[in-house]
Amino acid sequence: MSITNLMKDIVINTIDEVLKEEENQNIPGNSKDDIIAYVLNRVQPKYTTSERGLLHGILEARYKIQQRVDIFFLIYEAIHIISRRASNPSETGGTFSHSLYFLPHIVGQVLEESTLSIISDIEVTLLYGGTPAEMVDSYWENPYKTNIATKGHYHFWPQYSESSMRKGSAVPFTLSFHHTKLADKKLDITMSAVLTKEPVKTQFVPLVLMGE
Repeated sequence: MSITNLMKDIVINTIDEVLKEEENQNIPGNSKDDIIAYVLNRVQPKYTTSERGLLHGILEARYKIQQRVDIFFLIYEAIHIISRRASNPSETGGTFSHSLYFLPHIVGQVLEESTLSIISDIEVTLLYGGTPAEMVDSYWENPYKTNIATKGHYHFWPQYSESSMRKGSAVPFTLSFHHTKLADKKLDITMSAVLTKEPVKTQFVPLVLMGE
């Protein structure tokens, strides 16, 4: 009976997504195998011996927010290291020392205030400077519409901008909530960027309630 590492296909598919988005960036064309090896060496493997286990494991891993964030983080870290090596062949060290920053990813939930029930199609937008914030990857929709399946939860991972955001300072964002039958609501939040050497953090937003 063959043994399969579930994470291999998940990592490869996610790398394909990222490389498609970054195809016009300064990424060496033959670097995909190096990126795969870099990420797989840093994520915990998941093994299965059956097709049913394979399907279940892929679905479970695919939708685990923290796991997907960790994989994306490692992919971008690998791309940065490999791009640096391509532009500076004399650099052979494997440590990641460049001051590359990431913002936390944001997780929250919005409910109807009188019954605490889940409401579909609440449009949640993460704003920076009055406009929708750029996401690390197009997988994160902004704006995002809540639904029953996710129990009213929303999730964003904003892109850090070296040109407009100060390192080490609190970066202001606004969460905007809109529904055709409910009163609009806004919530101001601040986040601080972290170096890639540090674990990517999750910023949990207090429960947001919407009413008429």
